[in-house]
Amino acid sequence: MGVALTGIHRLNRVLPLVLMAMIGLVVWMNAERREKPAASVNCPDLAAGCAVEVAGRAIRIGATGGIRPLRPFELRVAAAGAGKVEARFTMEGMDMGFNQYVLRADKEGVFRTRVTLPVCVTGSREWLMTLDLDGMRLAVPFVTEL
Repeated sequence: MGVALTGIHRLNRVLPLVLMAMIGLVVWMNAERREKPAASVNCPDLAAGCAVEVAGRAIRIGATGGIRPLRPFELRVAAAGAGKVEARFTMEGMDMGFNQYVLRADKEGVFRTRVTLPVCVTGSREWLMTLDLDGMRLAVPFVTEL
């Protein structure tokens, strides 16, 4: 019995340290992504597309089809020399679930993905797309169609 109690006491001392180390690791791994501010990009109509230059880099952003909740649309991003492109969709002050997409390059080097946005229960249609291009973040506000 004394041996079992010693094991339990040891576990009670080690378990909180292991949990704290795991939490610290998660915070450390996500800190780089949170710290980088996103450059604001004006692209009022994603369906029409837009061309912007950020930090000397030419970027084209666009979408195929109407951008409506619950209806898939194709997101396109062209940026010369890009290796990794991700898009995350959020709403100010609303938890809209996990809406993060990895874009894949086609033969021409244009990154594409199919996106389906959820419906906001408040009726809001104002979204913020955060693009991550090889660590460079762009904030692209847009409004969905009805």
